[in-house]
Amino acid sequence: MKKETLKKLNDVLDIADDTIEDAIIEKSPDVEVTVKDMTISDTESDYDFSRDQYHNLIDKGNDALNDLLNIARESEQPRAFEVATQLINSLTAATKELLVLQKTKKEVEGKDKPSKTENNLFIGSTKELQELLEQKKK
Repeated sequence: MKKETLKKLNDVLDIADDTIEDAIIEKSPDVEVTVKDMTISDTESDYDFSRDQYHNLIDKGNDALNDLLNIARESEQPRAFEVATQLINSLTAATKELLVLQKTKKEVEGKDKPSKTENNLFIGSTKELQELLEQKKK
């Protein structure tokens, strides 16, 4: 914002000039910005918040879609069907983003652990199997 606009706002709101000007931070090479390390609880709360938001948006979108489809059927206007189609595409994108969010959380937490292997099959003679087992014991 320009300083003239700030002064006018200060006069209208009856605020001292330095109050608003101090709130505006200009980018300068002398200022260093430090980024706070995110803790696990921050990541977890952000994930929970994002997940809840996606669920709320999808639920409200489904409700709106039902209403739009009723309106489109009653009016039989192409524009109403076009709007319903656009909402369907938006809901599809939001659902995909929810899955991407879950995948990202797994990557951040490093939960891509190898699964437990059961029912292994050894192809070879009994002698070779005994030699392998003895080597593992050592």
